[in-house]
Amino acid sequence: AKVPPLEFYDRMVIQSKARSELHINAFEFGANYRDAGHVNADSHRSMADAAKGIGGFVTTLGDAALGEALVAEVYTFPIATATQEGEVFISVDAEVTTANCGLRVEAQTLEVRAGGAMKVQDLTLPIPSCDAVGDFLVLQNLLQDLKVARN
Repeated sequence: AKVPPLEFYDRMVIQSKARSELHINAFEFGANYRDAGHVNADSHRSMADAAKGIGGFVTTLGDAALGEALVAEVYTFPIATATQEGEVFISVDAEVTTANCGLRVEAQTLEVRAGGAMKVQDLTLPIPSCDAVGDFLVLQNLLQDLKVARN
């Protein structure tokens, strides 16, 4: 596999058991939910977009059909080749489902900036009771936002 130099990309990861329903969201350059700059696992962004400096993309790893299996969502942003400057806000959403309601889910965030050392943070998140099924928790400040400046 061809791997581009790590220092050109920043990566943020949320990993947990599949039933936890934790998902990473990036809001590039002032984007709101469902705008073109709202990047998540459902976005139609790819490595090709990042290589052109257009913006980041999310890769999902693991099999979500296996509730106890570990899954991860990785947001990759082309920090060295971005064609815009500004801020990218990062959040993690936790959907309350019948599989996770009332539980305490364990997760981990990982961040790699400009090819530096990996920052790892363990967390335990209490999910609301089952009468909140269908609601979302929006967790901000778990992952550091990006400040993008063009070179």
